[in-house]
Amino acid sequence: MAFIIIYVFYYLLTIPSLIAFTSKNIHLLEILIYHQLFFYVLYFFSKQKLNFNWVPKINKSQGLIVLTFIIIVGAIPFIIILGPYINFKNLFLIDIYESRAVLKQNFNSYFAYSYSPFTKIVLPLIIVMSIEQKKWIFTFLGVFYLILFFLFGGHKTVYLGFFAVLFFYKFDYRQIISIISKFSIVLAITAILLAIFNYDMLWILIFRRVHFIPMLLDICYIDFFNNNYLYWSESVLKSFFTYPYDTNHAQVIGSEYFNKPDMAANNGLISDGYMNLGTIGVFINILVVSFYFFVLNSLKIPSKYFGIYLLIILSFISSSVNTVLLTHGGIFLIFTSIFILNEKES
Repeated sequence: MAFIIIYVFYYLLTIPSLIAFTSKNIHLLEILIYHQLFFYVLYFFSKQKLNFNWVPKINKSQGLIVLTFIIIVGAIPFIIILGPYINFKNLFLIDIYESRAVLKQNFNSYFAYSYSPFTKIVLPLIIVMSIEQKKWIFTFLGVFYLILFFLFGGHKTVYLGFFAVLFFYKFDYRQIISIISKFSIVLAITAILLAIFNYDMLWILIFRRVHFIPMLLDICYIDFFNNNYLYWSESVLKSFFTYPYDTNHAQVIGSEYFNKPDMAANNGLISDGYMNLGTIGVFINILVVSFYFFVLNSLKIPSKYFGIYLLIILSFISSSVNTVLLTHGGIFLIFTSIFILNEKES
């Protein structure tokens, strides 16, 4: 798994920073150094191993029952509060933003800390584990609740996670590397050919949005928060430091640089670290994320579960580290990987 993790981060972070460096923006050398540092620290951790054979392991059949119980009970508040607003047109991607507005109006702390873990971790795990064990009733329940949670919030990433999990289910890690490489090449060639005929939408949606918008946001964050750090006052240290803005940091950046106060200009571990404590904050985030994948790489995780881990990798690129660990289910996935998914060495 280590090589794929490094490959994805290098492809989505380091290569864009190398390309963007040619534009000679004042902050791009700094960003390039951060990305290079992250690459080498991640590579160093990938060469180390922890021994988890001593950790007691829950049988996968028992784990499947536990996860299903969690989702059935955990969905009850969603059903009570959001059930009356379900719009079945969302299944065809119609009225998506209206459903998101309803979720936003009824949002609470429970929804904030459970929606993403349920849709990105628990339900995909139920689906994969039940298929692996040929327990089709649990598969049906997993798909049913996944659709239900999509109707609650209208977030297309719920669909994305479902298809990612199913797509990677039958491939081993070597095949996954080959598939990602070939798909990237075909996509790039297709986008270039279409651009020649003045159709650049694919290029805009794939390469500009995935590769270079995060780079642009890194520049914005470093420019705005230079010597103006938040010291995690918006999250874990809010009891010790006062957050200085009326809106969250993503809306501050959206308003300041894109003239869109409602824009959620979220970004990944580099921006998050810098806005909180400059270069030191970036280094802390690099260590935290690298250690996170160091633990995962020390485990023997079957390749059929890779789709779930891909979602976490992408989350670290597009969201703050605390958000990924606490509200996107990163910590939950670590514990699930250690106590349920890990296959002990004989």
